[in-house]
Amino acid sequence: MKYFVILFVFCIDLSSQFITKDNKEIMQLGYEGINYIYKVKPDKAKEIFKELIKKYPDHPFGYFGLAMSKWADFEYFEEESSPKDYEEYHNLSKNAIEVGEKWVLKNPQDANAWMCLGGVYGLLARLYVTQHKWLKAYFTGRRAIKNMKKALEIDPHLYDAYLGLGLWEYSAGTLPSVIKILASLLIHGDASKGMEYLRLCALKGYFCKIAAKLLLVEIYTQTDSRYANPVEGVKISRELVGLYPNLSQMQFILIVSLYEAKMYDEAEKEMLLYLKNIDDKVESYYPKYYPRIYTSLGTLYMVKGDYDKSLFYFTKAYEYIKYEEHPSRWAVWACARIGNIYDLKGMRDKAIEFYRKALEYEDLWGFSSYIEQYIKKPFNLSMYLSKQLPPP
Repeated sequence: MKYFVILFVFCIDLSSQFITKDNKEIMQLGYEGINYIYKVKPDKAKEIFKELIKKYPDHPFGYFGLAMSKWADFEYFEEESSPKDYEEYHNLSKNAIEVGEKWVLKNPQDANAWMCLGGVYGLLARLYVTQHKWLKAYFTGRRAIKNMKKALEIDPHLYDAYLGLGLWEYSAGTLPSVIKILASLLIHGDASKGMEYLRLCALKGYFCKIAAKLLLVEIYTQTDSRYANPVEGVKISRELVGLYPNLSQMQFILIVSLYEAKMYDEAEKEMLLYLKNIDDKVESYYPKYYPRIYTSLGTLYMVKGDYDKSLFYFTKAYEYIKYEEHPSRWAVWACARIGNIYDLKGMRDKAIEFYRKALEYEDLWGFSSYIEQYIKKPFNLSMYLSKQLPPP
């Protein structure tokens, strides 16, 4: 008899749990908020996520959404260059983690909540990767993957969770050698499997379909990567531009893809149109994007051998620092690129002068190891990542 009582109590406990996928309002509001982030409208996204928190104050989706919105501010509006946003993002993430852990303790069968908790850790890990803080990225990523696996254990058809799992497998399989040694002792990363997971999410995901496609383009356009496939990157980028027309972020992804595919004439055409859109104050084309497009044009002309034209655009990018609240990574990298051009021109003293100027800025992005290499040895176009369009 006591076994039937235990079973009865267990079933009541399960039936009282909140399962996110069964609540259409939370799922819809979450989708709307994330879509505003894709559209580079984090303020609109924040409104949605604050509404979600007001209606469901104990649920983690709204808090994760606010953290994602701050990440969008950091990546899209501050070019990953604002120490203030970095701190705010950390605080929002910690709050989302606290709410999420309380929620899954009460609702351990809520797969979407486990995925949400994994997503918070995952986005933190991604931030550490952009800053080249590999150890922090690794250990934070481990916590993300633990939660993602729990979500998939509960619901194997929760395809959005494959985004985090795929990113982890890919990253653990391609991190610098010292981290791969550590990873081999703890968790093996299979980059090929990671790519399969990302493609699955891109095909069947609900919240994360677009994010998976963006990550695939990022991987396909990584210079010198064995997974590089810039032609496929161009294909996906054009699809995204069709879904989000006149959106600066999607056009820039297309620019990078065209450049990495060595479709230089088309890349130049898109770059000049992007620049014109900023000049014409087209919505989503903000003046703070001048350094990125100037640096892109400078890199294109450097690869084409037009060093004077390249120097002109790198200089414009670097000089934009005087208009910035804090130096952006594109403007600082342009300073290093000016040194690259002087090296290519055989003007070593001028090159070192600009390398040293670039090192004067707080290094939030891991540039110093590259720049110090250029100081030791004159830059040439056969160096590792020498032709990459975005900063390393």
